[in-house]
Amino acid sequence: MSPTTATTTSAPTTRPSPSRFRRTLRLTRTEFTLFVRYKTAWWILSMPLLMLFLTFQIPSYELMDGVSSVDMALAGVMGTIGVFVGVGHASNVFTARRESLVLKRLRVSGVPPLVIFGATTAIIVFFSLLAAVAMVALIALMTGQTPRDPLMLAVAVTLNAAVMTMVGLLITPYVRNSESAQMVSVLPMMGLFFLGGVYVPLDFLPDGAQRVVELLPVAPTAQLAQAAYSGYDVFDGFAGAESASYLGLWAAALPSVAVMLVWITALALLVGRVFRWDPRQP
Repeated sequence: MSPTTATTTSAPTTRPSPSRFRRTLRLTRTEFTLFVRYKTAWWILSMPLLMLFLTFQIPSYELMDGVSSVDMALAGVMGTIGVFVGVGHASNVFTARRESLVLKRLRVSGVPPLVIFGATTAIIVFFSLLAAVAMVALIALMTGQTPRDPLMLAVAVTLNAAVMTMVGLLITPYVRNSESAQMVSVLPMMGLFFLGGVYVPLDFLPDGAQRVVELLPVAPTAQLAQAAYSGYDVFDGFAGAESASYLGLWAAALPSVAVMLVWITALALLVGRVFRWDPRQP
């Protein structure tokens, strides 16, 4: 009688699914490659640079000691880079991907919306900061001016890009294709830009209108960029603005930062409710 041999069957090993952070990082790398290859994305990215050159042509007068109206307008343009890159790029690519079923395939494959939106937001923030660096170099070359607080300037660009990406995503449910997204996005893009107080200082508005505009998601970042460049506390307007210390300037900036964080939260929740994953085309 032969001895019985016990056979052991090993349980199949399952690889743990990657975390949301790792998924977002992988998709961000893909988004980077797609952005670099997408000619329309580079055209959109060039728009803030075009606005910068146009700003040099406006009449200049002194607002504060050593700070002119052109200096403040140039800084304000940098604080609103995301208006062009976020609204223009996000509305365009997400509409195109929805209609080509790319978004639906991502959702069916189990990619969370937070990962999809997060990767695109990260890329828009990255290229907005890249444009800001180029603009700082151009301003330094042409005027000799450099930001007093580069960190505050980076925070302004980042917050504006994040909020405007959400605005771009909110456009996509109401357009049928990427061409219509490009046309429809122009109106909120230019409207938000000119409500930022870049070319028309908020001091010229009635008090009630000024308070409303300061609560919109553009003027706070324009003011952050202007304060970062000038070193003046301009959050209550240019009239009577005084030079502030590093900590004093950040203390004055906190309400503007809080306004932007509220907008990011509110718009992200709204995107989660109204965003369309299925194509609108029959």
